[in-house]
Amino acid sequence: MYRLRIASGPRQGECFVLPDGPAPAPVRIGRGHDVAVRIPEDETLSRLQAELHLEPGGWALHNRSQHGTHVGRRKVDDRRLLAPGDVLVLGETQVVFERVGPPPAGPTGIDSLTPATPALAAPSDDAGFDSQGVFHMGHTLLGPGAGEAEGSFIYFGRTEHSPGVKVKARRLYFFLAVTVLALAGCLSTGLLIVLPTLLAHPGLLLQATAFGLLPAVPYVLLIKLLDRNGQIPWKNYLACVAWGGTVGCGFSLVLNAIGGSMVSMVVGSSPEGTFATTAVLVAPVVEEVVKGLAVLFVFWLLHDEFDNVVEGMVLGAASGLGFALVENSIYNIHFLAQDDGGTTTLLAMGTYRALVNALIGHPVYTAMTGAGLGLLRETRRGGPWRLLLPVGGLLLAIGLHLVWNGAAVFMGRALGPENTPLVLVINAVVFGGAGLGFFVAAYLFAQARERRVLLTYLGEEVDRGFIFPDELESFRLLFGRQRYELAGLIEGGPAVFAVRRALRRAQVELAFRKWHLAKGDAPKGQLVDAYVLSARTRIRDARNRLRELEGRARRGGGEPPTIQPGA
Repeated sequence: MYRLRIASGPRQGECFVLPDGPAPAPVRIGRGHDVAVRIPEDETLSRLQAELHLEPGGWALHNRSQHGTHVGRRKVDDRRLLAPGDVLVLGETQVVFERVGPPPAGPTGIDSLTPATPALAAPSDDAGFDSQGVFHMGHTLLGPGAGEAEGSFIYFGRTEHSPGVKVKARRLYFFLAVTVLALAGCLSTGLLIVLPTLLAHPGLLLQATAFGLLPAVPYVLLIKLLDRNGQIPWKNYLACVAWGGTVGCGFSLVLNAIGGSMVSMVVGSSPEGTFATTAVLVAPVVEEVVKGLAVLFVFWLLHDEFDNVVEGMVLGAASGLGFALVENSIYNIHFLAQDDGGTTTLLAMGTYRALVNALIGHPVYTAMTGAGLGLLRETRRGGPWRLLLPVGGLLLAIGLHLVWNGAAVFMGRALGPENTPLVLVINAVVFGGAGLGFFVAAYLFAQARERRVLLTYLGEEVDRGFIFPDELESFRLLFGRQRYELAGLIEGGPAVFAVRRALRRAQVELAFRKWHLAKGDAPKGQLVDAYVLSARTRIRDARNRLRELEGRARRGGGEPPTIQPGA
């Protein structure tokens, strides 16, 4: 393996490891924005000064400047094969081409589900703490572009390389789609349910909605807690909740009505028979497809922010929760109307739906669709059979929903209306319990897989300080992230808590990005993947800020910071 070391010039002492492996891309050097090794401070350089190509005989220097490039005292007008120790004279900068030892070996015994990290994502050899206790993340000669991997889709003059306003198109498309479809869903629900009820019984609407949405905040927090390592951005999560309550309910109302009309025309049954057939055969398909589209949109438009089965299940459950809360409010209107304005049926049936349908009903079903998309994301690229995974997840969601609705309808007919409480209990315990069992089993499997991925790929980063051993160990523990962050709050206050959260999130993103690169994701960047670089840069900044804050809290004064041992 070879590297470039700056021996003199504006960036003296910095190093850059050249890519290894078959047929790497040429390494472009200069001061322009579209090069990999960028030295903007040296104005004597051309925008593209030279390129390094890995050829059968080794690395060769190709001049790209009209002024030529020197190797030692010899001018290179076209091409020259390099030998270790050669000094490249690039304007006022001297760069030494030298051989370095192989990078540290990765963890051994990794199974096929957790492939080794590609060299493209390997940390630089010079990452770590310097003599002043300042952490450097190593990739210092790369040009701009890594910042484009960040989560927000609008920047306002964030760096010298991206002045003004910049829009990340995929994230913008996602929220535009959610907003437009949510408005359409709200319009459907408003015209079919809200407006007629408001005109006829305005008081019922307020009571029913308040009772239906009462558990919204604790349920939203409870499902988000399943995101043990906090890799799902709140904006994506809440977008799925909103999707379920607006797009899910609004479009399902329309499609279920159309489906019911078609059933009535084809079967010609009574209104009761049409309702039962629609509830069993039409509603599960319509509702699971519409709710599952929320997770599909995240998978499709925000592919780089969708990591694994855990994320798919949590986002699916969020969409199902939003749907259940609004659907419960709609049902509560009917419960109040049955009591002629009273609250007996609302308290009984509304509470049942809030405890059962909103927790082990719709969230569990749609989580299966999310799990299928998560499996697709986890599976190594290649092979059309992978597309069967999300289809299987959707079919499982529809099946669980169909069994629940079918059991409620047929047991209700068999046992009679006088035994409705017994029917509800049996349905919740037997069929709701079966669905919950599927969910728990899938979640535990996905959590174990997630833990193994994080420990494997972050374990590679310990020696260079991107993660400390105690931080790595916290990934093994239940609620380890929360413990680590709350410890910072207790020890150093809100500032330390916030920096620890940012550090932890960047570490999780780094591990998952390295995993997906190993699974076959196309890298974004010429020499180091832009997402890997972005995560390591944020770890560097958080690490330095955290040492400053924690050192200040310990010292209570101006004592200089100590250097991390062994880093």
